[in-house]
Amino acid sequence: MLNKEYIDKIKELKSKTNAIILAHYYVNPEIQEIADFLGDSLALSQQAKKTDADTILFCGVHFMAETAKILNPTKKVILPDIRTGCTLADLSKVEDIEKWKNSFNNPFLISYINCSTKLKAISDVICTSSNAEKIVKSIPKDKTILFATDKNLGSYLSKKLDVKMHVWKDYCRVHNTFSEEHIKELINEHPNADIAAHPECPEHILNYAKYIGSTTGIINYINKSERKEFIILTEPGIKYQLEKNSTDKQYFFVKNECGQNNICINMKKNTIEKIIEALENLSPEITIEEELRLKALKPLELMLELS
Repeated sequence: MLNKEYIDKIKELKSKTNAIILAHYYVNPEIQEIADFLGDSLALSQQAKKTDADTILFCGVHFMAETAKILNPTKKVILPDIRTGCTLADLSKVEDIEKWKNSFNNPFLISYINCSTKLKAISDVICTSSNAEKIVKSIPKDKTILFATDKNLGSYLSKKLDVKMHVWKDYCRVHNTFSEEHIKELINEHPNADIAAHPECPEHILNYAKYIGSTTGIINYINKSERKEFIILTEPGIKYQLEKNSTDKQYFFVKNECGQNNICINMKKNTIEKIIEALENLSPEITIEEELRLKALKPLELMLELS
């Protein structure tokens, strides 16, 4: 898939800069192949925290690289493409959420990791889809629990855990737009298929799922399952790892309401050519003002402690 010249060049540059490549499951397969560590938001945060590398090249989206920098102020954190934003993080304006938080008595703000550094800085703890249940259960009972930024994840947690939470209104444009009609079509075509979904999906979509969990959770669930067919409601970048792990299974990804494959365009902006250029120039580099970083660090460290 990836020619030897590219592989050798990346190895040479990594050695020269003492760099580690972290990648999310939603990036293209050739990047998944050359990554030193592949994972979801929680695993990538944990890996970024403990790495000995001088340079962290983050193949994901902007908030993920910012998280790595918050946790590693002395390391150089670079992105293949500085334009790799996140629709959920971009929707959530810190000024609006801070005003919302201050309107409650004794508030405790849980913020989904898919948010800006500024929003992390006004949060009490951060969560990911992998550890969100554990985080919510840890909040003192006398607090008014607020959940930002993803309304679908927050509503799912509130209902499943029977915990009263005030939930912010934003959403992931990928997970919020799956077609219910396409789910029904796939169920009719594959009646024996198991259905797995990410909790960023709306409730009416989650109602079809047998398993609901994080990206890593979905992969692990499918790998362990004896079923041979799966209808999947998350970004189709995970198909590459699923096919590597289980060659005898079939995977059907639900399309969006426009009838298109429901991909994260920003994740696909990461390319091998941009990785090489980033390692050659050690840029684009993520920088965060120290006072802001320290404020954002506290809720992130609490998350890692609780995880």
